[in-house]
Amino acid sequence: MTNSDTRQSDANADPGESAATGETGKIRVLDLINTHECAKELLDHRVAQVNASGRFQNDIYCSSGPYVEYLRRRGHTVHVVDTPRNLNPLGMAGAIWHTYRLLRRQRYDLVHTHTSTVGFIGRAAAVLARVPVIIHQVHGFHHTGQMSEWKRKIFVAAERFLGRFTHELLFQAREELNDCVQRRIAPAEKLLAIGNGVQLDTFDPQAEPQSDPPLVVCVGRFEAVKNHHMLLEVARILKDRGVAFRVQLVGDGDLRQEYENWVLESDLTDRVEFLGYRDDVPALIGNASLCVLVSIKEGVPRALIEAAAGGRPAVATNVPSSYEAIVDGETGFLVPLNDTAAFADRMETLLTDQQLRQRMGQRALQQAREQFDERVITDRIMAVYDRWVADRVTH
Repeated sequence: MTNSDTRQSDANADPGESAATGETGKIRVLDLINTHECAKELLDHRVAQVNASGRFQNDIYCSSGPYVEYLRRRGHTVHVVDTPRNLNPLGMAGAIWHTYRLLRRQRYDLVHTHTSTVGFIGRAAAVLARVPVIIHQVHGFHHTGQMSEWKRKIFVAAERFLGRFTHELLFQAREELNDCVQRRIAPAEKLLAIGNGVQLDTFDPQAEPQSDPPLVVCVGRFEAVKNHHMLLEVARILKDRGVAFRVQLVGDGDLRQEYENWVLESDLTDRVEFLGYRDDVPALIGNASLCVLVSIKEGVPRALIEAAAGGRPAVATNVPSSYEAIVDGETGFLVPLNDTAAFADRMETLLTDQQLRQRMGQRALQQAREQFDERVITDRIMAVYDRWVADRVTH
C-alpha cells in the first residue's frame, strides 16, 4: 500500500458454542469485539456479507449475553469469551489466556479486533498463538480521553508496542488516523481509512410525521464518554424557555439510574423518556423530528450516521470525530462541548422550524447514501483481507 492509500480513503465454557467448520478453500477470519450488543449492531450484517462472498469463513467473538443466541440463529458461529470492561490486570490476563486457547484450537488465518480493550487482548493473544494476520479496527483510542499526561504516555506506548505486531490498522475517522501518525503509533503504510456505515435499506426515510410536541432521539450507552448530563441540562433550559419537545433516550448502561434520578429531581419526567436498549432504532428515528449526540469523543458515530440514513438532521458536540458525520449548517449543527446554552439554541432553532428540519434532513440523507453505505465499507475490508491473506497465508 502506498502513502497515498493511507490518506484516502476452551474459551469461557459455553455449551451453545459452535465450532468453526474450516471449509476447504475458505480463509478463516475471526472478528473480536467486546459486548454482545456491539457484535449485533456492528458485525451482524457485515459478517454475513463477508461470508456470502464465498471466499471467507468469518466467525464472531464477544462476551456473553442475550444477543449471542440471536447471532447464532442468524447463522453465525459465535465464540464467547467474557472480557473486562475496565483495565483490571487480572481480568485482562485471564481474557488473554482464554483467547489464546481459542485461537490455538481454531487456528484462524486472520483476526480482526475492535475497540481498545479487546484490541489489546485479541492482538496479544494472536501474537502468542502465531496467527498469520492481525488487523485492528480503531473505534477510538484510550489516550484521546481526559486523563493525566503520564497515563496518556502509557496508553500511547501500549499502542506503539501492539502496532509492531499489527499488519494493518483500519480507521473509521480520519482524525484518529492523523493522531496515529502524529504520535508515531504505527508506520503510515500500515494505516487505512475505511470510513463507517450502516445498512441503509433498514431505514425508511419518509417525511417527518406530525408529532406534538416534536420528538428528539438520542442513541447512546449510559457511560461517562456519552455525556448525557449535558443533554439533560439542555432539556431543562429548553423547558424553562417554554419550548415544546420530548426526548427519547435509547440505550442502557451503568449511569442510567443516576440519570433517571436526576430527571425525577429536576421535574423533567414529562420531557425525558428512558427507552432502554432497542432493536427498532430505524423506526424510532423515523418517528423523530431530529437526533442529538453530546459525546465527549467519538469515532465517526453510528448514532449520527443512523440519523442521516433516516433523513433526520442532528445537533452534536463538535468533537473528534462527530464533525466527520455532520456538515455544520447543512445536515445539522455542531456545538462546542458542554456549551449547553448554544446547544439549546440550535435545538430550539430546529424544533421551531419544520421547513429547516426538512431541508437539512434531505441533505443528510444524500450524505448517507454517498458516504455511509455499510456494503461499501465491507467491500473495503474484504479487499484488505484478500491482500494480506494472499501475502501471508497462501505463501
